[in-house]
This record gives sequence, structure tokens and C-alpha cells, in this order.
Amino acid sequence: MSGHGGKPRLVKIWKIIWMAIWGVGAGMGKLFAGMGQGRKGGPQAALNARQAQMLAAARRGNVEAQIRLATAYSDGVGMTQDYGEAVHWFGEAARQDHAGAQFSFGICHANGQGTAQDYQEAVHWFRLSANQGNSGAQVSLGLCLQKGLGAPSNQKEAAQWFRRAAESGDAAGQVSLAAALQSGRGVAKNEVEAADWFRKAAAQGLAEAEFNLGKCHQDGLGVAMDENEAFQCFRRAADKGLPQAEFEVGLCFYRGRGTPLDLVQAYIWISLAAQRAVPAAIGVRDELKEELTAAQLAESDRRVAELALNRPKIAVAAPDMNDELRGPNEE
Repeated sequence: MSGHGGKPRLVKIWKIIWMAIWGVGAGMGKLFAGMGQGRKGGPQAALNARQAQMLAAARRGNVEAQIRLATAYSDGVGMTQDYGEAVHWFGEAARQDHAGAQFSFGICHANGQGTAQDYQEAVHWFRLSANQGNSGAQVSLGLCLQKGLGAPSNQKEAAQWFRRAAESGDAAGQVSLAAALQSGRGVAKNEVEAADWFRKAAAQGLAEAEFNLGKCHQDGLGVAMDENEAFQCFRRAADKGLPQAEFEVGLCFYRGRGTPLDLVQAYIWISLAAQRAVPAAIGVRDELKEELTAAQLAESDRRVAELALNRPKIAVAAPDMNDELRGPNEE
């Protein structure tokens, strides 16, 4: 068995921060799945009475009608799906000081979806929403400040926004604050407090928090080193579909860390991770092939194919901004 030493890096927070979008309103996640550019065609020609009433109210400036209309256009529920119209009506509500709409409008600008990409404009709307207590906007603003997107880099202020979101119970804020505490980025380094925030986010079922808590237990970061607990954390995250966790579960089986050594299970989990673009998984999977019999390999490949069909996928909205937020030297 080849060694695969070194401390595996934590899941990048940028990949999961947009989970906060799901709390803005019904269907908000769908708004950013394949959103087209610009406002296309205007409102559909034929509206039923209820739709016409909602549109009329929105045009009169009724904020709740504007939010409902934006969501209907974004989801294509009761309306012809039209992302440009969705962004337009979120903007109308945002300009009336609706915190959720300001957050949504900021996301639109950050990703250049439905409007031109403009990080300065995104930060403007995030800040307005964050000042009203919207936790998703607080975390998003913190991330922009960390990376210097749309505003000068300010690690201390970023950590302050993460803490405000975390203390309000926002799981993404808790993970973001934990990462800052663990690295000492904008705040005094405190691995014990970091692990505690990872634990709070994990208790809300956030797969990335469960994974990072597993890393804490695996490496003794702020908690006692406990390979059994690390494996359980990785397994919970892997069962939710987090590819990095699938890889770690496989490595645990490969090394017999926190669970009995089992090369077949190691191959299955690492193969799942390899299929989902975890770079290190491909080489380890190929090593494992050499250690299995032909019969074991055939059965394992059959099992991998079966599991891959039903694996849950971690929902990550706004992939463009996620890529930006990772930074040029981060993976």
C-alpha cells in the first residue's frame, strides 16, 4: 500500500457558501441554475387572472408581489420561466429595501446572471442586506471582503460578518467563521472555537461542516484526535454526496483508520470520488485495482455503477462566483 500522507486540505468554504441562498425564499436555488443573460421578451402575453393581478400589484410597487413574481419567473411555476424578468423584479424589490431581494440582487450581480457581472454592485447590495440582518448576505459580503472582490480586502471585517451570521444560526456563516478561526484569518487563531463552530454547523446537517469536523478529529485540531469519530463524520458527509468525503471514507477503509481495513470498500468509495473529479482519487483508485482479484474488481465496479446512479449531489449554486472566490492559487 502506498502512503498518501500529508494533511488533506479542508473543503473550501467557497464551494458551499451559496447554500445560504436556499433560505432566501421558495425556489431561490433554481434562479441560478443555468440562468440566461439579460431580460428576454418581457412578460408573457397570456396571463391568467391571478397572474395578471400579481403583475399589476408588482407594477404598483407592492414588494411582496414583486418577490412572488420574481420567484415565479425564476422557477417557471405558474409563469413562463424567464430569468431576466426574475432579476428585474428582484431588483425592483431590492430598491424598496427588501433585505432578501437585496441579497438575491447582489448574487445576480456577483455572477453576471441576468445582468452584467459587477462585484462592486454586488457588494453594495450585500452590504445593504447584511445591515438588515440577512445572514446569507452577511456571509457573502464577508467572502467578497476576504478575496477583495468589489471592495478592498479586509480580513478583519470579513470575520466580523461571518461571526454575525454564525451567531444568528446560519450554518454557512458558522463554517466560514470556523475556517477563519482555524487559520487565524482576520481573527485570532483558535482551533478549539473553530471545531465548536464546525460542530454547530454539522448539527444542522451541512455536509461540508461534517467533513471539516472529521478533519479536526483526524488531525487533533481543537479536539482530541479520534479516528473513529473522524470516520463517522466523513461517512455522514459522504452519504450526503460530498465527493471529498467519499475519498476520505475510502482512505479510511484503505488504511484501516477508524474502521477495519477493507480494500473492496476502499475501492468503491474512492472510485465514487474519482468519478466526481476529486483529483487524488484517480491515482489511489488505480493503485487499488492492483490489489483486488479479478472477481473482486468486477463486483466492485458493478457496485460503483449501481451507487453512482443514486448518489445525492451537493447543491452548489453560483458556480462562477465559487470559482472566483477560490482564488488563483487555491483548489
